[in-house]
Amino acid sequence: MTVDEAVELGNTNQSAIAEPYKQELEAQIKSENPEDLIKSLNHLVDQNTNPDVTITGKHQFEYAGIHAPSSKIPSRWHRRKLGGWLHLHLVPEGFRSAVQKKFGNFVIIRSTGELHYEEMPIYTRIGMHLLFGGYYRGKVDNSNIMHALFLKETLRQGLYFTQPESVKQIPSFVQHYTIEMSDYVISEVGGYKNFNEFFTRAILPSKRPIAEADNQNVLVAAADSRLNVFDSVDAATTFWIKGKEFTLSKLLQDETLAKELEGGSLAIFRLAPQDYHRFHTPAKGKVESIKPIVGTYYTDNHRSVIKLKSHHGFSFAVVSIGALLVGSIVHTHAQENKELEKGQEMGYFQYGGSTVIAVFPQGKVIWDEDLKANSEKSIETVVCMGEKIGTFNVH
Repeated sequence: MTVDEAVELGNTNQSAIAEPYKQELEAQIKSENPEDLIKSLNHLVDQNTNPDVTITGKHQFEYAGIHAPSSKIPSRWHRRKLGGWLHLHLVPEGFRSAVQKKFGNFVIIRSTGELHYEEMPIYTRIGMHLLFGGYYRGKVDNSNIMHALFLKETLRQGLYFTQPESVKQIPSFVQHYTIEMSDYVISEVGGYKNFNEFFTRAILPSKRPIAEADNQNVLVAAADSRLNVFDSVDAATTFWIKGKEFTLSKLLQDETLAKELEGGSLAIFRLAPQDYHRFHTPAKGKVESIKPIVGTYYTDNHRSVIKLKSHHGFSFAVVSIGALLVGSIVHTHAQENKELEKGQEMGYFQYGGSTVIAVFPQGKVIWDEDLKANSEKSIETVVCMGEKIGTFNVH
């Protein structure tokens, strides 16, 4: 089966297509049926890019293409504070099901210490099952088809989000994710020409102050994100589930830089679709090099490796990684030989979830204790760009 044949399945057998929240999709995921999941992914992109679809009435904020939630749980329940244990007699059945089926993740809100549940968009859930459902058990023998499928759907989705008609996706996106638009330079949803312009929106500097801006030994969060920090790659692969196959050589695609940073400390910033999607430098530094790695938008992600020289004389790396259906990574202030101040914008991601990984030399960083403790429990901490995450360990 070719990728074109796989994509066309969505148009030839509509009865096999599962809608979000439907039992058919659950059956597809449980059976790990790739052909049916391909149809569902294709159908979601079709709906999202169809200029004739009008999102109105009660469905306007319930379903809007690929950023629809994975489960129809009670409105905003996942944004409530959850205690150390779930009071099952108070928790709605839909929420219990969402937790049990891993439709999302628990994260800790750093500013309050609360444990929150965040939904996974339906396209991410389908994609993860397509990519990894049988990957680690040796069941995937059609990686070329999967690579081509996601590349094709990424380009199709990305093209649509540059079109004027894509603005109709903005109101439902803002409402579903409760985005505080007053934080942004353009605060009115009608002020954007297309969805990608909204997605890469600039934030008001006053809303993301840089912690101890004059103290260059303080490191700050590179993005609004869910953060894990580790003292070493070994620690990352112990506590970070997705990191079992992780090595610096694979990440950086540069043996010299990997050796220079061997055994180093990592900060892994995972951006959800609702986040402010620009990334910044966690520390002051001069850009030594920028290396794009084309990848596949599949298991070997498209990314960019930016090497910087710190004011202490050692180098560190900031790696921006595009994830599922991420169309491109655009550099703004990150330019070779340019000196960047701590917290200065480096670039942005167009639509989709994304990740930024900062790598520092061994022993040069002391992470804040709360972040380290959460990471050792394999729980991400929600942080805002610019807030303190650690300090340089220098004398």
